[in-house]
Amino acid sequence: MNVYGIMLSGGGKKLLHNEDHIGFYRVGDLKFYSKLEAIEYMKKTGIHLHWDFNEAVFNSYDWTKEPTTSLKELYRQRAQQLRDQYDYIVLCYSGGADSENALYSFIKNDIKIDEVVSMVNYDATGDKDSWLNEEIFKTAAPNATELQLTEQKFKYRVVDLTQLQLNYFNNQENKFDWIYKMTANWSPNNISREKWVSTIKEWNDIVNSGKKLCILYGLDKPRLWHLNGKFSVRFLDMIDVAAPSTSITDQPGHTNELFYWTPAKPEIIIKQAHIVKRYLSGDVTTTPGVSKIKSDIAFREVNGVKYWITLDQLHSLIYPFWTPGKIVCGKSPSAIFANRDKWFFELQPEHSGRKNWAFGLTHLWKILPDYWKNDPTDLSKGIKGCWSKDYYLGDVNV
Repeated sequence: MNVYGIMLSGGGKKLLHNEDHIGFYRVGDLKFYSKLEAIEYMKKTGIHLHWDFNEAVFNSYDWTKEPTTSLKELYRQRAQQLRDQYDYIVLCYSGGADSENALYSFIKNDIKIDEVVSMVNYDATGDKDSWLNEEIFKTAAPNATELQLTEQKFKYRVVDLTQLQLNYFNNQENKFDWIYKMTANWSPNNISREKWVSTIKEWNDIVNSGKKLCILYGLDKPRLWHLNGKFSVRFLDMIDVAAPSTSITDQPGHTNELFYWTPAKPEIIIKQAHIVKRYLSGDVTTTPGVSKIKSDIAFREVNGVKYWITLDQLHSLIYPFWTPGKIVCGKSPSAIFANRDKWFFELQPEHSGRKNWAFGLTHLWKILPDYWKNDPTDLSKGIKGCWSKDYYLGDVNV
């Protein structure tokens, strides 16, 4: 199957609204937005697959030099940059550190944010204390409501994904191709959001009027590696904010934007990385907020032992607008059997939506080479991510 593979030059296909800023895969002279198609083409040709995340821009920066501008100011500049570019900005807000810092970067700098949206599955569970819903109903919604009253006016919307998810997988056609539209998280709620923006009438009206609509995500944290005495930053393709089809459409529609991992303001990730590097340059065996427990974010290796920074410590270093101690759902232990989809997995095996999802997942596991599986004997462990090239920050600070 080769639906989304195109020549790197863009030959032959209309790319009026490509989203290369979210990354794409290169296999030889072909560009792919679908990870699975890229893997299949790699398997067919033997040519190595490479994930290109804004290399043309990031290669032009000297990552060993820390920007002198403060993080607060860089966040303000990013918010203003987006405000200047788009007519209507919608921030996806979970109440977690990433999206909250992005929200406050607008509000505390008196930069208008048009709308804030949170996603739940309350219609499926009827439980406001469930893994996904608790974070929204106890953190995101109260905070957004308070900000509406005390700070600036913006629209706050809670979108229930339940019916959208059921509609997507009840469609027989989707059981054959939904696996080609993901990069990392093959849990059903992710792909069911493929066209969720088009289900909101007000957003459709904005697009149809010719205005520019931005759907903004608070992605992501700096991922630091420490190997052979040097620190580097790598980007990971765990970004499922847009299906591959949205990257090659000839219909402008909306644009997905990442607040932090953006080629429009590389100074943000470089500044963040140097702050974390400086923190990890101390005696990590005694430094607070550093642990031998793997966190998948940033580490320093000493005498063959990796010391990882904790999420709480990382947030305190790079998010000046984050308030710790709030209820957040955290990371799901499986990217395929996500906690937020527990209700979906508990549907009867004969349920058409559940069957269609399972059909696609079974096919995915069958055609995927074992090399791409985190554990060939355990589907719940998921599929390996693709790392970008290294951007070196330099040696440990002395």
